[in-house]
Amino acid sequence: MSRLLQISDTHFGTEQPAVADALRALVQAEQVEHVLLAGDITMRARRGQFAAARAFMDSLPVQTRMTLPGNHDISLWLPWRRFLWPYRLYQQYFPTAFDTDGVIHWDLGPIHLIGVRTTRRYRHIQGEASPAQIANVSRRLQALPDDALKLVAVHQPALVIEEEERKNLLRGAVQANASWRAAGAAGVLGGHIHEPYVELIPPGPQDAPTPLWALQSGTALSDRIRDNYPNSVNLIRPATAAPQGHLHNPLQLRTPQWQVERWDFDASLQAFACVATTWLR
Repeated sequence: MSRLLQISDTHFGTEQPAVADALRALVQAEQVEHVLLAGDITMRARRGQFAAARAFMDSLPVQTRMTLPGNHDISLWLPWRRFLWPYRLYQQYFPTAFDTDGVIHWDLGPIHLIGVRTTRRYRHIQGEASPAQIANVSRRLQALPDDALKLVAVHQPALVIEEEERKNLLRGAVQANASWRAAGAAGVLGGHIHEPYVELIPPGPQDAPTPLWALQSGTALSDRIRDNYPNSVNLIRPATAAPQGHLHNPLQLRTPQWQVERWDFDASLQAFACVATTWLR
């Protein structure tokens, strides 16, 4: 068994203690082994906020803790720090062994997660996947076993479902999605817009005819709720059952199947509750 919790946009400095307690309880109750915090860890990239975020991550009873920086994790008010040492505080509190182009591979057994640092010191909000990063990720995906669950993690979304969010779409997303789909990725994990959804990324005319999912988590802990979405996280785990009406075929029986569960914070229960499940074929 391997369970991966996808969280994002904790925005420490605006975190809600009751929601943080509920998330710890979820991790323990669901026996989560691995946690990814996919950017916007802090609100304003301040030392105290990074320290609080690190203390929270250390409090989770998991095997593996993984992080990516978001646009809020680069100093906004100190331009010399932003342009000379954009990730210095992030690396002090969350050391991450990126390649020179900002890519890292986490081997989680049956799950392989490749993280991409999509923030840029010269961009305020927008992120991008460079041609070098796209190629690096594709090479890594192609080298993985066929029966692995191959995932890519970014901060800005690889797919937006509302026109007003198009400005937040990851730059280079079209090229990245096509390349990573062809290399065998099953999903691209993101955050940034505080809107949770799991949706198929439409293939382009020349793309491989295989499913690629956008797995978007909401804001995990922050009070910065948008569009009436509550605090929300995603739990990726081996599938407990096929969708109703689906018949397994022999090929599918030989390949591990996975599901993504969306867990929203329920204020009346003061706990996270599973509100939707998507089966990754």
